[in-house]
Amino acid sequence: MEPIYILGAGPAGLAAAYTLSKQGQSVVVVERDSQVGGLAKSIEYQGFILDYGPHRFYTKIAPVLQLWDEVLGDEQVTVNRLTRIYYGGKYFSYPLKAKQVLSALGLIESLRIVLSYLAVRLFPKPEANNFAEWVENKFGKRLSEIFFEGYTEKLWGIPCTEISPDWAAQRIKGLSLSKAIKNAILGNDGKVKNLIDQFQFPRLGSGQLYEKIADYLQQHQQPILLNTEVIQVHHHNSQVTHITLKNRITKAENTVACGGVISSIPLTHLVQQLQSSPPETVIEAAKSLKFRNTILVYLIVEGGNLFPDNWLYINDPRVEVGRVTNFANWSPEMLANTEQTPLCCEYWCNFGDDLWQCPEDELRILAEKDLRQIGLLKNQAVSDGFIVRLPRTYPIYAGNYQAALSEIQGYLQTFQNLQLVGRYGAFKYNNQDHSLLMGIFAAENVLTPGKHDLWNVNSDSEYVEEASAEAATTAATNTRLSRRRQTLKTLRQFGGYLFTGGAATIVDVLIFSILIQSGLWYVFALGISYFIGLSTNFWLSRRFVFGIYWKNWFVQYGVFATVALNSLLANLGLLQLLINELGWHPTISRLASAACVATISFTGHKLYSFSSQNQSNNQVSELQS
Repeated sequence: MEPIYILGAGPAGLAAAYTLSKQGQSVVVVERDSQVGGLAKSIEYQGFILDYGPHRFYTKIAPVLQLWDEVLGDEQVTVNRLTRIYYGGKYFSYPLKAKQVLSALGLIESLRIVLSYLAVRLFPKPEANNFAEWVENKFGKRLSEIFFEGYTEKLWGIPCTEISPDWAAQRIKGLSLSKAIKNAILGNDGKVKNLIDQFQFPRLGSGQLYEKIADYLQQHQQPILLNTEVIQVHHHNSQVTHITLKNRITKAENTVACGGVISSIPLTHLVQQLQSSPPETVIEAAKSLKFRNTILVYLIVEGGNLFPDNWLYINDPRVEVGRVTNFANWSPEMLANTEQTPLCCEYWCNFGDDLWQCPEDELRILAEKDLRQIGLLKNQAVSDGFIVRLPRTYPIYAGNYQAALSEIQGYLQTFQNLQLVGRYGAFKYNNQDHSLLMGIFAAENVLTPGKHDLWNVNSDSEYVEEASAEAATTAATNTRLSRRRQTLKTLRQFGGYLFTGGAATIVDVLIFSILIQSGLWYVFALGISYFIGLSTNFWLSRRFVFGIYWKNWFVQYGVFATVALNSLLANLGLLQLLINELGWHPTISRLASAACVATISFTGHKLYSFSSQNQSNNQVSELQS
């Protein structure tokens, strides 16, 4: 049986190799660089262990945690997380601290943030068409302008209005302003990934995890071909059969047979290396996909205690640096001494930009100048430094990338033994844990074909945070929530429905009471108050409980009102009984009748007004017939 070839020795590729090796499957890992780890590797310089920027590790994904603990064991430390945003000459802690924000921005600016947030919660856009709209919908326009717009455009080099909302959905989906304010007052409960206060970290840098996996593979006679690149991927009858490799040092080429391929090399390269060539539409789609490059400028600063953060986001248009990592605040065993501080300054650019071609000496001067301008360096001397240029670090979610990616996916999914993983391989902006998960799942697909759909990793928050190593996940055959989760979800919705329905009932009853006291016949009063209450209930339930917006809101309102007609008839019957037969006060009678039909109303609205769009269309047809 031919081995599985794993292209790329980054987090995804090595996770796949490790998982397969544990199950006795032969693998060969091919890595273009002279060292494993990909973007998460560690390098050594003058006795310091340095990473490619900050690579904190935090996850709730069970199989990833299992791999982490198995490989590292006691070779890990707990790091206190401090990350801040530099904006307007001031530093803002993250998570937000209410007193700090108020004192730094001032009362008027803080009020603008709150008001803009409330405005977007009351009048949201049903669908965000770009990153700017997504963030405004989530945080309000003013907070978006302050903390997201400038930094995001520095990272991607294009306006926020040209960036797909998919990037925001992947990277900051777990955050909300209301939760951040709650955390500022009550403290963080650990439920939101990006707001954690501590994280686990390898004792000798992020690359230690991958060096230990490489050691494991070599101990089990699983080859790792360093300084080797893929030249061609040969296929026949929807099967990858051979791979042509080239040693970058000796220039020797050879073609080897394979039993399957797990690829984490850039998707754009893989498509062009396929022999026979893909259809022209697929090649053109691959050419249209773009990556953003990163330049890392490492500076050795004389002195310690420069700043307490693990890393800082620099949201300042006066400087080009985007993020600064202080390796003195990670694992102490990464440091050669305590008299010097290694910093890493990150710059982002494209291949055609002057910055990408800038000489190393000029880049070191630029980084030192930027740090002094924002006050991170004062009188401390910079004694040394070096540059690392990383091409294609960030897949750019802009333009027609979705259509292009869909075209490529459709073609590559016809191959029965080819899987794409990782940030490069799947053109997906993964965190480290997502890439590890993709590798684990790809390995499990080799052992149990079709168990996992890799394209859906990091596409759904519940899937990512609650995945189990033993269970089929996402778009494998079973996609329904468990009964327990369905029940909890329904109970939460019912609680929210009662709250919003209660608010609508208060409006309803208040208007009803006013109309009754003015002498209007209670049947007319009920009709008017019920219509206003119904409209209020529809708006609140759609926005805050179910979150389902049909393309035509008027049709959705019509279905909502049709379902609610049963409640109106029940209310009329109950009111007749309570007022005429039992002699109850009209207002008390109205409250009692509303309580009796709440459960029936919730069930009807959940099944019809707030079902999925496909179900809704079918149910509208049934109602009309």
